[in-house]
Amino acid sequence: MSPRRLRPDDWGWALRAGVESAALGWVLVVLLTVLVFLATSSLDATAALTTGDALRTGTALWSLGFGGSLGLSQADSGVLSLPLTGLTLAQAAWTWSCVRRADLRGPVSGAWTVVSAAVVAGLASLAGPPGSRTWPAVLGLTALTAVVVAVQLQRRGRGSQRLSAWWDRRPHWVSPGLSLARGAAVALAVLTAAVLVVALVSGAGRASRLHDTLAGGGIVSTVGLLVLQAGWLPTAGVWACSWLVGSGFSVGTGSMFSPERVAAGPVPSLPLLGLLPTAPVGRVGLYLPLVVTVAAMVVAWRRRHVLSALRVRYAVAASLLAGTVLALTTGVACLAASGSVGPGRMVDVGPQTGYTVLLVFLEVSVGLGATAVLTHPYTRTWATEAVSGTTQAASDARHRVEARLGSAVGSGRYRHAAHPSAPSRDHGRQERTPQTETAVGEPGEPGSGSGSPE
Repeated sequence: MSPRRLRPDDWGWALRAGVESAALGWVLVVLLTVLVFLATSSLDATAALTTGDALRTGTALWSLGFGGSLGLSQADSGVLSLPLTGLTLAQAAWTWSCVRRADLRGPVSGAWTVVSAAVVAGLASLAGPPGSRTWPAVLGLTALTAVVVAVQLQRRGRGSQRLSAWWDRRPHWVSPGLSLARGAAVALAVLTAAVLVVALVSGAGRASRLHDTLAGGGIVSTVGLLVLQAGWLPTAGVWACSWLVGSGFSVGTGSMFSPERVAAGPVPSLPLLGLLPTAPVGRVGLYLPLVVTVAAMVVAWRRRHVLSALRVRYAVAASLLAGTVLALTTGVACLAASGSVGPGRMVDVGPQTGYTVLLVFLEVSVGLGATAVLTHPYTRTWATEAVSGTTQAASDARHRVEARLGSAVGSGRYRHAAHPSAPSRDHGRQERTPQTETAVGEPGEPGSGSGSPE
């Protein structure tokens, strides 16, 4: 490929999209960290940090959104690697906006954007604290930018032609399956938000006390702490989702938080951890995952007309596809919501990924598949024919029994009419009795043997 083709006409816009998408997030996180540290230093001069220390700490916090970590495993405070998924989502939205405004013309322009974002991320990671693993953020941010660029190019018809041709040859039931997956994802998100609201109401007092203890009453520190908690709010949402489906999550080795069981232990003083459940929900916890199945049935019911246009096996395939897509997406979210928040037992924090993926697949697929089959016209026709056939068979059997009974009754009447004078055994006994008595005779009669000669 010639150097001319490696530099597209819109290379300036592509370069700008990559630089501004990667740089702005890092600048905002570092700036907020510096402001919080400066506000804290005015209250406690002995705990003040220099601007350089604040910059390095802010860089490490920025790296948490893309796979980095803060701290050393040998240190008393341990390693903080629980991802700031809120920062990840914000970065994805900002990158989407930058790439959309750049209006990239092809894959080469997209490559310029991805490479420039990777360079900026690499330079930013060099500002991290010594010993902290900030370099994984370079890989994470680069992968995120590449995904956004690829999706944008494909949506505008400027991406891979082979991928577009392959997508055009997809089976006809794939699009209904993806539509079911989107609907089920929205329903699961709504249920998860409801669980978070309940947790917020029940644990607001504990979270408020932890927040006041850490913030110390300063306005800037309060805002900074709220922003930090907001970065972990989607992580808490993934935990709530795993709790809802029944698999649960852990905050420390040996702990478990699920609808049926709560085994808690010492946890860090993070206000968000004040929302953890303190007790199981009892017998209701056994049936709580059925709420997800019912929600999936509602989603399939709203799309029953689309599913009815497919054959039954294709409707079931679309339901299984939706369950698989949602389960895999949930698995990725569980991995992104797992990490470490301290030393010792605090290295094991997050949902049980494998168990959560399995339960989401089963609960969603059963709800979608059952509704797709039960509401399908073929199922109704088959059920109608089965009921009609059963009714006809029962009617035929009744007629056959009645015919046999009628034939048996008629045969008995015919035999009785053919032999009306046939004597019975009792009647014969009654006729033979007088003959026996006559043979014996009365005294004085001939043959009695009791008379005397004259």
